[in-house]
Amino acid sequence: MTSTSYLSTSTTAIPTVTGSSIAMSVCSSSSNISARVSPHPGQPTSSRDTQVCFSKKKDKVKKKVIWGIEVAEELLWKGWELGKEITKNLALRNLSLKIQKMKYRPPKTKFFFTAMPQTIFLSPGITFTLPIIFRPLEEKEYTDQLWFEKEEGKFFVDLRATLPCHSLICPPSLQLPMCAMGDMAEAWFCLDNVGDLPTFFTWEFSSPFQMLPSTGLLQPGQACQIKVTFQPLMAIIYEVQATCWYGEGSKQKSSIQLQAAGKCAQLLVSIKGPEDQDVEGFQKVLHFGSVAVGCTAERQIKLYNPSVVSAPFRIEVAQDMLPKDQAFSCPTACGIVPPGKKKYVSVFFHPKTLDVKTMDYVTVMPSGCASQTLVKVVGFCRGPDVSLQHYCINFSWIHLGERSEQSLWIENKSDCTAHFQFAIDCQESVFSIRPTFGTLVGKARMTLLCAFQPTHPIIYFRRVACLIHHQDPLFLDLIGTCHSDSTKPAILKPQHLVWYRTHLARGLTLYPPDILGQMLSEKKLEQDKNGALMIPMEDLEDVPAPQYPIIPPMTEYFYDGTKDLAIFPPPVSLEPVEVDFGACTGPEDPNPVPLCLVNHTKGRIIVVWTHRSNCPFWVTPETCDVPPLKSTAMRLHFHPPHPNSLYVVELEAFAIYKVDTQLLSTPARQHVRFLGCMPSPVLPNTAATSHREPPST
Repeated sequence: MTSTSYLSTSTTAIPTVTGSSIAMSVCSSSSNISARVSPHPGQPTSSRDTQVCFSKKKDKVKKKVIWGIEVAEELLWKGWELGKEITKNLALRNLSLKIQKMKYRPPKTKFFFTAMPQTIFLSPGITFTLPIIFRPLEEKEYTDQLWFEKEEGKFFVDLRATLPCHSLICPPSLQLPMCAMGDMAEAWFCLDNVGDLPTFFTWEFSSPFQMLPSTGLLQPGQACQIKVTFQPLMAIIYEVQATCWYGEGSKQKSSIQLQAAGKCAQLLVSIKGPEDQDVEGFQKVLHFGSVAVGCTAERQIKLYNPSVVSAPFRIEVAQDMLPKDQAFSCPTACGIVPPGKKKYVSVFFHPKTLDVKTMDYVTVMPSGCASQTLVKVVGFCRGPDVSLQHYCINFSWIHLGERSEQSLWIENKSDCTAHFQFAIDCQESVFSIRPTFGTLVGKARMTLLCAFQPTHPIIYFRRVACLIHHQDPLFLDLIGTCHSDSTKPAILKPQHLVWYRTHLARGLTLYPPDILGQMLSEKKLEQDKNGALMIPMEDLEDVPAPQYPIIPPMTEYFYDGTKDLAIFPPPVSLEPVEVDFGACTGPEDPNPVPLCLVNHTKGRIIVVWTHRSNCPFWVTPETCDVPPLKSTAMRLHFHPPHPNSLYVVELEAFAIYKVDTQLLSTPARQHVRFLGCMPSPVLPNTAATSHREPPST
C-alpha cells in the first residue's frame, strides 16, 4: 500500500457484492479505505481488531515544469543538528528541444547558500545539479527561496528546514454501506504518521460507531489500519465526526466524518406442501405427516429478503420440554439473508413416542423492528406393524418320542424396522421356535419354524409372548397332545382354549372336570350357544353371563401372576420362582433348594416337569400328585458340568387335573428359571425372571 503526504478533497465509493456481504472500496490519492457488512452480527469478522501497522514508502519529491525546465517545487531539510552543514542537490533538467539559458540568485538569508551565481546552459535532455548548503545556528524553522531568471521570466524554488513534529493524517470522510438494524457493517481506513516523532493517538467517537484500535502508537513513516463498526439501533441516517487526538498533551487532532444509514430489514417466511397451511392472516402450519419411530423427516421453511439490506435472523424451537424429549429440531440457530435473496432453513422431526401426535412451535425472529413469525410444526409418530400368520399353532397329537414341526410367518406391514424376540427357552421347553429373535425391515416377512417334542403322554399348552420394540407384544398359543401305547389323553384343540378363557371369566376353572360334569347333570350349570358352561340365567336375575375381557397386551404380559400381580387367580403357584445358586464350591454339587408348589384348585392335579437329559438343573420328584387346596415340597438340584461357567436355565412344568375317568382335560403350565455357576472370581451372581401360564380346558 502506498500513499503521499496529502489527501485529495473527495473520495469515491464503489459497491461490490461478494457472497452474502456487501463490500465497498473507497480510494484516495493517499490512502485505501474499505468497508463491508458483517455476515455474522455482533461478532468480529476480521483479524484487524488489533492494531496492524506497516511502513509507508518515502514521499517522492514533487516537481514542476516551467518553460521546459523540470525542477523540484521545494527542498526540505529534516532531522538537522546545530553547527552541522547539510547539503542537498537541486536538479534542473531540460525537457525542451532547445538549449536553455538561465541565471540564478543566491538565497537572501545567511543560513542557505550555494555556489557563486553563474550562467547555466542546458542542452536538451541534460540535467544540471546545483548544491545548496544549509547551516543552522539555532533551533527554529527556516525558510528562503532560490530564484532563477530566463528570457521568459523568473521562477523560484522554496527552501525550508523544519523542526521534528507530530503529524497524523486520515481521510476527511468515510461512507459506510447501509446496514439493517441489529446487523453490523465494517469499514477500514489508514491513519498515517507523516511526522518525525513516534506519536501516541486516541480516538474519540460516539454510538453507534466503534473504532478499533481506539489507541495506539505509530512510528515515523508508519500507517495503521483503523476498523470502524456500525450497529444501528434505529432506521435513520447517521453522520458522526470521529476525532483523533495526538501530540504533546494530546492537543493536536485529526478528524474524519463517519456517514452511514440504518435500515429496517424485512423477512418473509413461507412454507409449501399439500397439507401445509400458509394463508395470509392465519397461523403458518408445517405438517410432517406420519413418521416412523427412530427415523427423521426433514421439511424446509423459505426465508425471503425483499429489502435492500441484509436481514439477520434467529430461529428458536419452543423450550417447554426437556431437550431429550423434543421431537423437533432446527440446526440453524441464526443466519443472514442477503438483499433480494432466498434462504431455506431445515426443520427436522425425529419422534420418540409411539402413536402420538406431536405439536411444537418454531419462531423466526428477524433483527431490528421486523416482526417475528411463529410457525406451528405438527407430526405423527408411527411404529412397526408386526403380525403373525396364526396366533395358535395346533400340533394335534403325536406318539411319545416323535417330533412335529409347523411353519409360521411373521410380517411387518409398516416401513419402520422392527425387532422381535419370543419369550421362550427353546432348550428346555417341549415347544421351540426358530429363530427366537430377529429383525424385520419395512414391508418384510420372515418364516418361523415351530416344533413340538413331548416328553410325557399328557396334553400341552403354552402361551408365548413375542416382544416387539416400539409395539405391544403379540401372543402365540402352542398346543399339542402326546400319546403312548398305554396312555391316550383327550386331544387338545383350539376350541378348548376358547372354552377355558370363558370359564376363567366365569370362575369355573378352579373346579375339576368331574365336578363340572356332575353340576351340569344336576342342572346347576348349563351350556351357552358356544358350548361353554355357565350358571343358569334364572339364578343370575337376567344378568348376562360374563365373557373373557379384552386385555391390553402389556397388561397381560406384566400381570401374569408371577409377581403377585394377576388378572385372574392362578390355579398353581410355585415359591420361589427364581433361584440363584451363586458361586458353587466344587467338586461336590451344592445342596438342593426346596421348592413349594401350591394347588389352588378344588381338584387333584398332577405336575410333570420337562427337561433334557444333560440339563444342569432338575427337579425331584419329576412327577407328583397334589391334592386340592394343598401344597407339596420339591427339591431343585444343580450339577455344573464345567467349572468357571455361568448357567441359566428356564425349567418348565405342566399341571393337569387328575380325575377318576383319567380324562386329562384341564392343563396348566408352570415354568421357572434357575441358575448357578462353579467358582470364578470374574462371574457375578445373577438373578433371573420367570413366567407362569394359567390352566386351560
